Amino acid sequence: MVGGSTIRRGRAGVLVALAAAVVAALATTASASRHAAPPAGPKQATAAQWKALVAKAKQEGSVTIYTVSNPTSYANMAAAFKAKYGITVTVNRNVDNAIVAQINAEESTGKAVADIWVATAKPYIYGALNHGWVVDPVGPSFFSKQFDRKTYMFGKAWISGEAVLGEAWNTQAYTGSVTGVPTFTTAAFANGKIGVPDPRVSSSFMDWYLWAEAKWGKDILQKLAAQNPKIYTSTLPMTQAVASGEIIGAPVAAGTAITLKAAGAPIEFKVLPDNWNAPYFGMILKQAPHPAAAQLLANYMESPEGQATVSATAGAIYPNIPGTFYAKPRVQHLNDFTTAKVNAFIAQWSSLFLH
Repeated sequence: MVGGSTIRRGRAGVLVALAAAVVAALATTASASRHAAPPAGPKQATAAQWKALVAKAKQEGSVTIYTVSNPTSYANMAAAFKAKYGITVTVNRNVDNAIVAQINAEESTGKAVADIWVATAKPYIYGALNHGWVVDPVGPSFFSKQFDRKTYMFGKAWISGEAVLGEAWNTQAYTGSVTGVPTFTTAAFANGKIGVPDPRVSSSFMDWYLWAEAKWGKDILQKLAAQNPKIYTSTLPMTQAVASGEIIGAPVAAGTAITLKAAGAPIEFKVLPDNWNAPYFGMILKQAPHPAAAQLLANYMESPEGQATVSATAGAIYPNIPGTFYAKPRVQHLNDFTTAKVNAFIAQWSSLFLH
């Protein structure tokens, strides 16, 4: 989900091989725990321990986070965090596959840059946890009464929010109603007038296609492919493309459409009652160069105050956070993302969308 461009038809091979190799490399040790509940986290830091940690974080003075989430939300979060604690946050935003390659290089060479890693691809989360790359968050936000640890903790990882991706269309180019993904398979959206996500860059996009098949029928992929859609590596540029008129519809679009509409763009955004979402999993890395600042930032992100920025136009972990949606995180089943199944799906998708 990088703030980038469309992918032209015909580039499947290299990215498919990379995705399969990375999933295989990181998920190798995860197979034994695929069906097991992750272990419970530790106890909360004491008041004295937390006070000392905050002081240490301020001494460290900076923290770096790698994330797949909305860069605007993270920039706003970083500014608010610095105003509160005086600590500079560096945000490296990219797609899952690109970030995991960076993390893997840093972990294997011992030259760490990232303090916190936020990903959506569940095999990567299992891989990081089972490789021992992650430490437990110990801040008070993770132990407050309003924080649902059963739902939002995943071993040492945690859910920091969800990408609640709805449907968007350009209101100048299309004046009809949108009732779901099948609307985008009609003649009004034919001949390159819609965008679709590229599942080769993230298993979360593959999960969206699996959700669409389950909800709208197995032939929904064929119907979307028949529209000759433009392919995007991220929902953010795809949503921007709807607003600009580059395309006139997207069956899966980012909540940034709301911000674009408020700024006067001719775009409408709809979230279905049973809409798909992709949880964002946060992890504090054991190699973090700024371990105290990483703990403090993680705690801030998981607080209601932090959620107002980091989950803006997306799914928050608490209800009634202004400017956010609230949805229980969708559960991705790791058995749907074995190397064999990923390869098979990518081959099927490529045969339809890249011919």
